[in-house]
Amino acid sequence: APKFSVTLGVIPDYLYSGLGLRIDGVIDGKPAHNFGIQKGDVVIKLGKLKITNMMSYMKALSTYVKGDKVKVIVKRGGNEMEIDLRF
Repeated sequence: APKFSVTLGVIPDYLYSGLGLRIDGVIDGKPAHNFGIQKGDVVIKLGKLKITNMMSYMKALSTYVKGDKVKVIVKRGGNEMEIDLRF
């Protein structure tokens, strides 16, 4: 199982079966909240790693430590957005 030293601060939508990780909630004060990720966004890339499901998200997240900067690509509505985030 992956070990985590950082968190994005999101609650995944466990019922979502499309590609990526859909966000069902964002925790105040955590990186996702601080950098503008919203409920309903679908994370499709974390750094250089494509996010196809919950497991690929967890694997990607386990490669970061506090203070790391990462580009997060999310789909919001029909558009892709690039968010520069710091853990």
